[in-house]
Amino acid sequence: MTLTKKDLAKGELAEEALKAYFVTLGYFVVRSVPFNYSGYDVTDVDLWLYMKSSPLNRDRTCVDIKRKKTPQAIERVFWTKGLREVLGVERAIVVTTDNRKETREFGSKHNVIVLHGEFLQRIINIFSKTTLRIIEEKLIAELKIPCVMDKNVLWPSFYKGAKATLLVGLNFNGCNQLLSKIRLIIEEYMASNKTSVAMVRLLYVVTAYFLIALDYTTRLISHLDLDSRRTGLAEGFRYGDAGRQRTDEIVDTALKLLVDTSSADIFSSAKIKAEVENQLSQYPADVLAEYVAKSETLNQLFTLGRAFEGLAYELKPPMPDQCPAELKTILGLLCDFFKIDRKKVL
Repeated sequence: MTLTKKDLAKGELAEEALKAYFVTLGYFVVRSVPFNYSGYDVTDVDLWLYMKSSPLNRDRTCVDIKRKKTPQAIERVFWTKGLREVLGVERAIVVTTDNRKETREFGSKHNVIVLHGEFLQRIINIFSKTTLRIIEEKLIAELKIPCVMDKNVLWPSFYKGAKATLLVGLNFNGCNQLLSKIRLIIEEYMASNKTSVAMVRLLYVVTAYFLIALDYTTRLISHLDLDSRRTGLAEGFRYGDAGRQRTDEIVDTALKLLVDTSSADIFSSAKIKAEVENQLSQYPADVLAEYVAKSETLNQLFTLGRAFEGLAYELKPPMPDQCPAELKTILGLLCDFFKIDRKKVL
């Protein structure tokens, strides 16, 4: 299916135009990010912005966009302020067709930036003349193909789930969830005989999400020495946010319950714990930790994330073996982590 800007509704066109605008300002931008709570779809964030403002600080922004004759802009300020607090992000922006000075003043009073209608129209006019990237709707349309590896996987929903991680999973748990998704994408790409452009786009965009999640997660350990960074990363990839101590506590509790309710000659707490330790030790967390712990890698995570996102939305994305060298390095590292022969992918 061929989808272009001409196929977009007014609101969708505004979202695409503003996404392109914020990308040119240096942000990492994701459009239509779902926020879920206890399995319920609560709302979508029109745009989610992420910026590395300093070695230790990151700025996350939720953007609400309303392109209507009666935009109810002040009501949107209330809504977006509440959304910012629920999501725990640093900034909130409302983009509206409303041009009233009072609306901007109200937003400023409540620490919500209001971008007015004249600005919005100017951005839309500029965007309408560019064709450097595909639109979000085209990416989703391309993903409407069957999954070879798992017939229960619906790629548009899979993609939506990866996006959702950015709102609630900027931590090691989220990084590990995204790693699991990347593995399936690579396996699917190989199963397609390395011909699926949809899987290439999905690989690049989910890898971008992983790098951004990792950038946020590691911002507070960048000042530590190399060994401390390496240890912290290895434990994060291996045990998640709970860490080794909490994981050991959970294992010990589970083993106690198992032994208490079972015959001692069938279950040996020591043997089971040894097997758990053996399984965890075989998890290749050190492969990622060794590379990511380097200062030069930590400093480049945000830049690499933006680069992968850019490739995902190119009109004709390069195949993995045609990527720039620094991006091929990341893809090769992921293959090594998954114990997939990188030569079969790159």
